[in-house]
Amino acid sequence: MQISVIQAILLGVFCTLISTGAFPLGWISMNIMAKPLIACGIIGLIMGNVKDALIIGCVLQSAYIGQMSIGGVTTLPDISMAVWFALPLTLTTNGDATTCLTICLAFAAVATVIKEFGNMFKIAFLHRQDALIEKGQIHKAWWYPWLGHIWTVAICMVIVPLFCLAGGGVVNSIVAMLPPAVSAIMKIFVSLLPAIGFMILMVTLIHNNWQWIYFIVGFVMSASLGWNTIAITAFACLIAYMIFQFTPDKGSSVLAKEEDD
Repeated sequence: MQISVIQAILLGVFCTLISTGAFPLGWISMNIMAKPLIACGIIGLIMGNVKDALIIGCVLQSAYIGQMSIGGVTTLPDISMAVWFALPLTLTTNGDATTCLTICLAFAAVATVIKEFGNMFKIAFLHRQDALIEKGQIHKAWWYPWLGHIWTVAICMVIVPLFCLAGGGVVNSIVAMLPPAVSAIMKIFVSLLPAIGFMILMVTLIHNNWQWIYFIVGFVMSASLGWNTIAITAFACLIAYMIFQFTPDKGSSVLAKEEDD
């Protein structure tokens, strides 16, 4: 199976739209659609293989579910661009999530360098915009943030289609160049990434040690009782509702105490 020219162009277009926030609601839609699972779903539609794309997307999403950006630095390597050619190439070669993530992580360092050059390119337009605003030429300054996306459009519309049209041989070459020890380490690393992603998420969710009980109960239901994710989620919603109903209104208690004082 080969990626057609139309498919390669569509992949580049959607990568560009998401990277530039050109969808409605701007940054909000960009943040949502840039999630690995959403991106993999779109890629699956373009490639005509939604099932396998979503299976791989679930692995990638579980690894990046707790990703955060602190001071412009992400807690995990940025694969937002790489997934647009890594997943299509993986699907054409009947690869798995390990193959896809190997390509993504191999390109992550290059993507970081490209992104930094893009930021330098955008700064020039921002300075020009500031100068126009100081002169009161708002109608001219309005366009400059969009001009700053020229770099992103050019990179996405070149790299993504080019890698996609290169074919599955790129995947085989990348995997073949890796020593057997590295390939084995990558398989272990990919299997651990979902746990790492959930741990990063737990750090932000858990505020008291006793809250670990909820996660332990969920794992017991899955491993011992054989419950699926939907059943565990429904049970968790029931527990959350009961806690909400039977927990005293602390805000009212504090307010009443202040009135008494």
